[in-house]
Amino acid sequence: MCTATLGIADVAAQATPPAETASRPRPKIALVLSGGGARGLAHIGVLKVLRDQRVPVDMIVATSMGTIVGGAYAAGNTPEQMEVLVGQADWTAMFSDRPPREDLSFRRKEDDLRFIGKSELGVTKEGIVLPRGAFGSQNLEEFLRSVARPASDARHLDELPVVLRAVATDLETGELVVLRDTSLSVAMRASMSIPGAFAPTQVDGRLLGDGGLVRNLPVEVALELGADIIIAVNVGTPLMPRDSLSSAPGVALQMINILTEQNVGISLRALRPKDILISPDLKGVSFVDFERGTELIAIGEAAAKRVVERLAPLALDAREYARWEAGRVRRPVIPDLAIKEVRVEGAVRTNPEALKREVQSIAGVEPGKAVSDADLSRASSVLYGMGDFERVHVRSELEQGRRSVVIDVDEKPWGPNYLRIGGRAVADLDTDARFSITVQHTMTWVNSWGAEWRNEVQFGDVQRFTTAFYQPLGPGSPWFVEPLLEAVQSDYDIFTQGNRRTDRVTTATSVASAVIGRRLGTIAVARVGGGYERYRATPSIGRSLDGPVEGNARFVRASVIADTLDDANFPRHGAFVAAEVVRFDDYQTSRSPFRTSNVSVLLPLTFDRLTLLGIAGAQTSQDNRGGFSMGGFFNLSGTPYGAITGSQAALVGALAYYRMGELPRVLGRSWYLGTSLEAGNAWARSSDISFKDTKKAASVFVGLDSVIGPLYLGYGHTFGGDSSLYLFLGRPTERN
Repeated sequence: MCTATLGIADVAAQATPPAETASRPRPKIALVLSGGGARGLAHIGVLKVLRDQRVPVDMIVATSMGTIVGGAYAAGNTPEQMEVLVGQADWTAMFSDRPPREDLSFRRKEDDLRFIGKSELGVTKEGIVLPRGAFGSQNLEEFLRSVARPASDARHLDELPVVLRAVATDLETGELVVLRDTSLSVAMRASMSIPGAFAPTQVDGRLLGDGGLVRNLPVEVALELGADIIIAVNVGTPLMPRDSLSSAPGVALQMINILTEQNVGISLRALRPKDILISPDLKGVSFVDFERGTELIAIGEAAAKRVVERLAPLALDAREYARWEAGRVRRPVIPDLAIKEVRVEGAVRTNPEALKREVQSIAGVEPGKAVSDADLSRASSVLYGMGDFERVHVRSELEQGRRSVVIDVDEKPWGPNYLRIGGRAVADLDTDARFSITVQHTMTWVNSWGAEWRNEVQFGDVQRFTTAFYQPLGPGSPWFVEPLLEAVQSDYDIFTQGNRRTDRVTTATSVASAVIGRRLGTIAVARVGGGYERYRATPSIGRSLDGPVEGNARFVRASVIADTLDDANFPRHGAFVAAEVVRFDDYQTSRSPFRTSNVSVLLPLTFDRLTLLGIAGAQTSQDNRGGFSMGGFFNLSGTPYGAITGSQAALVGALAYYRMGELPRVLGRSWYLGTSLEAGNAWARSSDISFKDTKKAASVFVGLDSVIGPLYLGYGHTFGGDSSLYLFLGRPTERN
């Protein structure tokens, strides 16, 4: 039985026999493609020239990015199809540390809105554990699967139209590994698992990383396979100059470049006089310049044209080449069979039945139904969005006339205990400065039904402790119950008519509650429940209040949240709607129960780089009891936080922000220039509501989608009122 990995000594014995044309024997041609990140897109241009010169390729031996391009060609894609794939690829998402937000489960979306920090740490007996890669691999793997789609049913690289060997590195032993008996997408992923950037790939128990560490231009492997002629394409990244070595990431990258350049030198010396070396002129191109794809393809094409005289003796006549090319691009006939079974591989902590139910309810993948590539991709996204896995691959397999779907997962090795740290800060650069830090601990898969136990501690202007237990009502069930205990203490100021602070009050609230809810796919959740609340308000500054006020109340709450925003920081598409109704029964007094209602809406519309974000919110308290506050950035900007209060409140606003450019990767993503217009007020009684006294405000700001969260520097002015400069770390989705 063949293994999935081979050493060089094993390759020759298992190499595929040389191909022959019908008319005469011809030399066995091996195409060797090096790694080089974005520079590897030049390989596509080389393939164009080989096609135009009618040069057949009997085998491809490749490393890293060379494996992706070579794998796409070996699977039957034409250079033009590969060019389209490159042009349509979202390289920013590919090298993101998380899946697209629309793929997150609803619990992860709720975390996204509450926390600024996105980084996740593991908590084990040994201490704090970091993820194994700076970027999540799922976005990359989905792209690789789209590249490999023409050969999606090929279980081994020898089954491809062109024989492929992918080179990887055993990270435990440092040995070179040649991949053969594995699927194309797994081979591509393993070969380009850049240490520190992407998590390593496990193949047959071996932990594999980028092949460029040991052989970035694997000429020796092609020789072991018996190649008569080698066409080697070297796009490796040269060493950086001294002025680029002023940072730790720069030095680390240079170390990798040194390793790859040294082994490339060894491989170049193995080339024979009859072999052909193509070295595209990639001066000034870095390994991350994926947006220059069209230019890089043209550079590769120009480099290959410089050696057409040496390629000419390798050409077939037009009829022979057409026959060879037709065999290479021929798509196998795949019968459209219904799924016989869905099985799970790799699950240890997670319950396989829960995973099956999740892909059935959201992606429609279940026995008895046919399955498409889009269904499989959707199923992978759904499971990865749960946040439990380092890698998810949902694939179909056809064996002996039976169609099966395999859910193949790698659970996060730093789980199931996770730590996240977030923060928020607001300063009007005058009299108001507030900040808080939140530490969240989550233990996932407490039981086989997928329970989560979450604890949060918040420090700063708001002090809070929360513990909650989320319990699905069955494996993968959309129904759940969630008991919660919470204690919160914070200060708020009391203002006079002229927005002058007169008093400060400290409030302390303790809550015990429980809800039953239902997830509505990944876009919404509904909850209903109730509980008990104890509150106390104590004057800390000023003399307007006589003394502490305290009480107890029972409450019943119903809420629904729908969230399809593509980004929590600077949304461009989607929508957010939240509505809540609460009925309070203060049983320490003879007063009747009363009800409060709260609704908020966010709706972004994007035109190229410009986004218009509509914001609307309204709060009302029955019988004019209870109170809501307004003021602060994007909440009648310029007005002090909490300066306007009442039992009825409403706000509408419009933000416009223009994406100016990209931040350095170590600082974040994009930066924006923007403005806002806001209108609203709070009224003491419902009978006081009048559009005539609506307050109007505006702001201008610079916004940064930074690594610590959305950071704003802005100026706000309430017409006929106050003005403020703001330094704001937070989101327009939350009241500040």
